[in-house]
Amino acid sequence: SPRGPREVQDLTRAFNSMVARVHASQKSQRDFVANVSHELKTPLTSIQGFAQAILDDTANTPEARKQAAQIIYDESGRMHRMSLDLLDLARLEAGTADLEMSNVGMKALLQGIVDKFTPQAQKADVTLRLDVPEDLPLIIGDGDRLAQVFTNMVDNALKFTPANGEIALSAKKAGVEMEVSIADTGSGVPNEALPRLFDRFYQVDPSRAGGEKRGAGLGLAIVKEIVEAHGGKIGVRSQARHGTTFTIRLPLARK
Repeated sequence: SPRGPREVQDLTRAFNSMVARVHASQKSQRDFVANVSHELKTPLTSIQGFAQAILDDTANTPEARKQAAQIIYDESGRMHRMSLDLLDLARLEAGTADLEMSNVGMKALLQGIVDKFTPQAQKADVTLRLDVPEDLPLIIGDGDRLAQVFTNMVDNALKFTPANGEIALSAKKAGVEMEVSIADTGSGVPNEALPRLFDRFYQVDPSRAGGEKRGAGLGLAIVKEIVEAHGGKIGVRSQARHGTTFTIRLPLARK
């Protein structure tokens, strides 16, 4: 058949594309395992080292034993939080996370987030502002999961917004969707980092990841999965030293 060679070419391209996707998936899985191993290694090393100090009586004063116990407690807590995040992410990616969908008032939800973070923002000398019209329509969603999204977003914004800065939350109707923005006047995200911002374990500034409350770079990956599970989309625009704006679009409730 004269169409034979064309069909063979199409089949070859389709096969090559499939092989490329399989290789990409395999690489993603290898990277994931490597990242989990790396994130577990540091706290496990600390836990083992300070437990050994207690057993060997190297930590031989009440202060030294208390410090060792505190570090073991903090590091095990971080491992626990990462384990819960990984389980959450796995369920969301597999589509097995049960979302309890109902009509949600975004104004009240965002006001709750602002109220929760106001003390922390005041301590950091950052202004937290909410700009939402009174006639904002309802959306369809899981209120607890959406609160998780915006809690993560504001928490992140506070980490990267210096004193005298501002974080503004706004929402408006955009066609058949709700558009919610979280804009900060923080340090911004380098252009090369933007495409990877929602990758698992990716951290724009690893030097800020230290301390007992450090994350593993899973928060934005979970945010993206929750938004997409709602049939929504999340995007980001940023400029170094001029702040970052995340925009989330979610379907409105049907009337």
